[in-house]
Amino acid sequence: MFATPLIVTALLFAAQTPALPANYIHVDAPAAQRMIVAEKNKHSEIGKLGLHATPPAATDNVIIASDNPTKIGKKSSAPDMEHLATGKPFVVRIEKEKIFDLLLPITDSKGGDLNGGFVVMEVPFDKATDEEQALKIGIAIRDELQSEISSKAALYQR
Repeated sequence: MFATPLIVTALLFAAQTPALPANYIHVDAPAAQRMIVAEKNKHSEIGKLGLHATPPAATDNVIIASDNPTKIGKKSSAPDMEHLATGKPFVVRIEKEKIFDLLLPITDSKGGDLNGGFVVMEVPFDKATDEEQALKIGIAIRDELQSEISSKAALYQR
């Protein structure tokens, strides 16, 4: 008698909450999302901007904020995690797409860990002539973002 309404409610909730693909987890980082969108809007010299970290109570490093919202929650790739492990910025020239693809470790404004934080962005060839110039653009943008992050917890605030 009481189980029926609970089952109906559970079924309705399940129907309204689509399952995430296997390589995604649920992420709720509204402050990070606002910050990334605002930063991307200030910089026409980049083609994409995303922030990766391991959210609270999660075990996977994922995209927690992106100028492309469909990417939020996507697990970070093994190559990205290998580049992050070096602790150094990484840039690769992709001729086919005519971009430099960048990955830069990021902390909060006081140098505190964001739980595997890094930013990714693309710099088109028409904005940078070589890896060094692309990296200079990327580091400047990363530093702007970093200065706005008061703490890891702040990224997940409403």
